[in-house]
Amino acid sequence: MVDKRIMCVGLCNLDIIQVCENFPLEDSDQRSMHSRWQRGGNASNNCTVLALLDAKCELLSTFSDSEHFAFAIRDLHRREILTENCVFHKGSEIPLSTVWLNASSGSRTIVHSNPNLPELTEEQFGYCNLEHYSWIHFEGRRSSGEIAKMIKRIKMWNETRKVTERITISIELEKPRESNLLLIPNVNVIFLGKDFASFMGFNTALEAVQGFKKRFSGSYTVICPWGNIGVSALDQSNQYFNCGVYPPATIRDTLGAGDTFCAGCIFQLNQGNSLQKAIEYGSQLAGLKIGDFGFDHLKEKIDQLRE
Repeated sequence: MVDKRIMCVGLCNLDIIQVCENFPLEDSDQRSMHSRWQRGGNASNNCTVLALLDAKCELLSTFSDSEHFAFAIRDLHRREILTENCVFHKGSEIPLSTVWLNASSGSRTIVHSNPNLPELTEEQFGYCNLEHYSWIHFEGRRSSGEIAKMIKRIKMWNETRKVTERITISIELEKPRESNLLLIPNVNVIFLGKDFASFMGFNTALEAVQGFKKRFSGSYTVICPWGNIGVSALDQSNQYFNCGVYPPATIRDTLGAGDTFCAGCIFQLNQGNSLQKAIEYGSQLAGLKIGDFGFDHLKEKIDQLRE
């Protein structure tokens, strides 16, 4: 199965990042320490990390035909992330995130804009040849109804295949919105974000995974990273797993840490490794990521983890 692709379905946008000594005061004027452009979006970042792990991965997203979006497309191709099924929209503006990184704390503050780029539809998803994939991961978005249809399409396809040929379906539930509940049926792995778990009334990662399983029946694995507290998980048989966090000596850039964790877990589980190994690996990888800016420094660090 590992010779097949991992597909990540969701947003691809442009991040404009300013690194500041401290978070800027309102109506102030200050010079940043340094700045950069970076391709962003949860699913897009998942693919970046998976590519650094040498996984064969594909991004499925809607693209703008704007001049600025060409930067993101070039970066995807440079990293050999497949985009053959992505959908271009003429005249749409690029989704844009303006990010302030606070060098004193490592925190990030994001202002996001997405004026008119349409979301992916189930009909567009239907052009993908499911034979190519071992794992398809969805980023929970406002278009929950369409995403639920995509997941149902994979489920129906799986029902016609041998167990060893079926696609594993995962979903990330991050944003605090009720429509995310539409995405729970038919998935194999749920990444339960702290913000969404808190929105659901849970106060800890352990409470979240246990409470989630009680509220929503089904045979699925649920994984909940809870910031610097650690990770809790319950597998399909409700066996409990947990791990701590691995912060670096200095935290420089937390942007994309959660996406790194998800990608690390998916990579390990797709190779048939245990849930315990997956969450440990994902947590270690996220710790390495926040120790420097962007993602490229992970390449050398990943080689160290493999040892």
